[in-house]
Amino acid sequence: MKLFKTMLISTLIISQLLMASAVSAEQADASQSAAEQTTANPQNEAKTDMTEEQAERPGETPVTEEAPDTEQTADPQETAGNGSATVDPAEAQEEQDLLILKANSDKMIHNGTEYTALQPLTVKDGNSYVALRSLAERVGINVSFDNSTKETVLQSGGHEIRFKMDSATYTVDGVKKKAHGPAYSQHNIFMVPLTTITQALNIPLTFNAETKEIILNLYSAPSAEFIVKTQDIRAEQTRVEYEDRSSHPRGLAIVEERWEGKEEIFQEPGLHVITRWVRDENGVWSKPYSVTVYVRPAKQPPVARFVTNQDTYRMGELISIQDQSTDEEDSIVERKWENKERAFFTPGQKTIKLKVTDKYGLSSEYEKTITITEETLYTRDDFNKLYTPVGEKYTFNGGSVLELPKIQFKSTDWGKVLLRSNSPESVTTEGVVYDDTINGDMRFLIHHKNISNQNLKFYVIATNPYDFDVAFGIEHVGFAGPNEFESITGQKSLQRYFESLQKGGVRQTVNLAPGESKLILTDLSARAAKPGQVVSMMADLYSDAPVRYRVVAVDESKDVMASLPYLTLLDRDGVHIRGTYQGSNRTISIAETIGDQPARMMLADKTDDPFLVGRDFMNGMDSVNLGNYGVYYTIYLEKVAPNTLISFNPRGGLYSGVFMVNGELVPAPESGNLNNRDEASVLYRTGSREEKVTIVFSPASGSNLPVNLLFYPLPDKKD
Repeated sequence: MKLFKTMLISTLIISQLLMASAVSAEQADASQSAAEQTTANPQNEAKTDMTEEQAERPGETPVTEEAPDTEQTADPQETAGNGSATVDPAEAQEEQDLLILKANSDKMIHNGTEYTALQPLTVKDGNSYVALRSLAERVGINVSFDNSTKETVLQSGGHEIRFKMDSATYTVDGVKKKAHGPAYSQHNIFMVPLTTITQALNIPLTFNAETKEIILNLYSAPSAEFIVKTQDIRAEQTRVEYEDRSSHPRGLAIVEERWEGKEEIFQEPGLHVITRWVRDENGVWSKPYSVTVYVRPAKQPPVARFVTNQDTYRMGELISIQDQSTDEEDSIVERKWENKERAFFTPGQKTIKLKVTDKYGLSSEYEKTITITEETLYTRDDFNKLYTPVGEKYTFNGGSVLELPKIQFKSTDWGKVLLRSNSPESVTTEGVVYDDTINGDMRFLIHHKNISNQNLKFYVIATNPYDFDVAFGIEHVGFAGPNEFESITGQKSLQRYFESLQKGGVRQTVNLAPGESKLILTDLSARAAKPGQVVSMMADLYSDAPVRYRVVAVDESKDVMASLPYLTLLDRDGVHIRGTYQGSNRTISIAETIGDQPARMMLADKTDDPFLVGRDFMNGMDSVNLGNYGVYYTIYLEKVAPNTLISFNPRGGLYSGVFMVNGELVPAPESGNLNNRDEASVLYRTGSREEKVTIVFSPASGSNLPVNLLFYPLPDKKD
């Protein structure tokens, strides 16, 4: 309140000396507004105080007094994110940059140097007016004129102030404020109320009654603010990052800085005070700004350790390994094993090693040597059948599969129309890769690789070709990519499709207006595929009337809707498949007992499991869905014998897919690929009783066909 009283008294004295009559109530209130309202320079707060007794003694200059500052200390558990200005007497500067205006005069004395204003300080309608450009020039801010709005514009420290001729309002950063009188032109010079412009620029003013001078303190200093971005700092280990938050209230450049206590890597634990000063282009230094951080003692590496249930094993005997590695923060992010096997099949000393690494990059190692005797418990083949975990792969003689009897079955096709967009699989240029009109429930299978020299986005566009509304929606979606690994991308999109099925899907319906086109399945177009990258998607859609679907590839920089009329139809590549096929749900039911003897079921081979036949509506030709990609298989095995192993074996080469077995997702395999016919992935084992088993399968894009389901009686378990 001292500041308020001082400025109020000063303003009244100024007005009395400039005018014969009392100043208006508006002008008398201006000093309070300047102290209390948010202005263009909120950091440059007035700090001029004087007592009422001092104000009543003409000729005495008010004393400028700094408010006490305090240093902020961080919570020892974390780094302080904010600092505080702390007074350093050695660096303290006199906060004065004085501009003196003389009553009814065009003289302006700035730090002892006299300048001539474009117009004298003038009283009009009870308000004191100053030439805006003259004052702005002394303050050091830019003035321009906006022809479109007919406003005079001031730019100050990132803020914008606008005045308009004959208007009693002005704006600060677009917010309208009331002036202490309308701006006007005096001899073609733009004049504004003195108290309004000092309020807008947050410039404190005082009055020297003895010399009859108005004194404006134009001093402004930069802020040295910064933050310590690193949250967990360890002595001798952590590289600390700092972020500059320095600024200047009037937008002046920061040209120099000085630090105390700043370290890139702190060597000692405990509290550390970091202090910074900055200097602006006018040579004014900031107050010191300090942040206190807590540096924790150096992090100790994790401890690697494991135990085995025995020290000696027979060949083919299951080795149980328990990882007992520890870390003080439980921050182990990597475990790297060497020679870790579920069993060994040659005798001798076997050394198992483990290396653990934490999030700080610290690591330790541990090893243990076990003994494998010359006695055999299980052969490798029998051991793999018994102990390979579900989802993991094992090796065997793939040629022996051809000797297994085939399980004969019949299938029923029904349900959704399949639209397969997979040719050209390798897209060399922009264009339409598939186009057809589908009615009702349908399934999309999209799999394309960008081999052009530009980043391409793939889109699906749904168009209502009729003059009435069409209800349209999306139910299940699985998408993956862009990614350079084709088989993994295909596996992930299928896995996410199955996950969507498990969740029940999201049946959201929207209306397509007559003739309207909309982008759908927008995950596909969320990111551009770079050259060499693949996108893959499987999705279920529905509509209550025919909808035209187009799959297109467009350069990422272009608007797809604007480009659509000019896109050419791309030819198929002659190897991969596109087309529209009826009945993409295939059901297989087997009532006979399975698993009481070795057997196999061949899928997607054209003979035992026929391919769907449809049409490529881009060229009007018949199309065979080679591999049955996009077909949703449900295999009901009514009687699976006790202790039966069900595994998956690709016959055409590399494969990476996923199944649902009795409602549970089973990757095939869990990691990597099945590389050839000599590898198989475990899908399921029955227990001690006969079971019903339901297997859901769809050929994974990017993988090779045909494939086999293998059924083996499990070997007897031994002690």
